[in-house]
Amino acid sequence: MSNHFVIGLAVALATGGLFGSAVRAQAPSTTTTTTSAASVTAGVYTADQAKRGQMVYGDACAKCHLDDLSGGATSPPLKGADFLSGWKGKSVGALFDEVRMTMPFDSPGSLTPAQYADVLAYIFSSNSFPAGAKELDKDVAPLQQIKIEAPQ
Repeated sequence: MSNHFVIGLAVALATGGLFGSAVRAQAPSTTTTTTSAASVTAGVYTADQAKRGQMVYGDACAKCHLDDLSGGATSPPLKGADFLSGWKGKSVGALFDEVRMTMPFDSPGSLTPAQYADVLAYIFSSNSFPAGAKELDKDVAPLQQIKIEAPQ
């Protein structure tokens, strides 16, 4: 009986080990799909939202970051390689919180959450991130799941 137990245990371990390997072999594919879906390169805002954001940007942001988003003497650029290098790998939620808590410079937090989301949509549009079918959320929690990556 002890031999049957040992043989049964060995078979169970071998089968479990093969099953575990198959699951591990599939994991990168699943992870890759999740990562690409949770990226600004996957169309996380709408074109209409970016248009609204452009209007808000013109009223509240352009005085410091300039009309072309290139940044001023004391404000960072919101477009191009400098912007991307500073935010690459971080979450949209982190960017949303940063902007919401510190901008506009002369009146931080004065915009609505929807206006901040619209401005981010405009910034993403200006950085050649594609528009999608769903608006960028105005709540920070779902935005934490979206990573900022270089456009493809």
